[in-house]
Amino acid sequence: AEKIVNDILSSNPEILSAGVIDKSGNIIANKSSESFEKRFKGVSNLEGNRYSGTLANAALSIANEVKDAFGEPKALITIYRDCKLVLLPMPLYGILIGLALESSANVDNDTFTKEMESLVASILKP
Repeated sequence: AEKIVNDILSSNPEILSAGVIDKSGNIIANKSSESFEKRFKGVSNLEGNRYSGTLANAALSIANEVKDAFGEPKALITIYRDCKLVLLPMPLYGILIGLALESSANVDNDTFTKEMESLVASILKP
């Protein structure tokens, strides 16, 4: 899990923070850039919050309520004033990838999600 967050952070300078969350909502790895921690002072409280992973899984569960009509969600994207938060479900591996990105990051396309899926697959495949 540590390798996943390190590789994700180094893959794209617009990615400010990356985390791996298991099915139970446990954050099993998390890492942020120094600039992210400086810009968003309250983020350390969220990273240490034992409910953050559970809330991420809950958000995915809500999105899955309409999967019969629209298919499996590829990403949940929340746009804030100064950044974007993205949840990428990786059901094959039983994890969620949580990302914080620059607000200018182009994440609402298949290319970004496929790049992240490929990166995770290259680490987790034997």
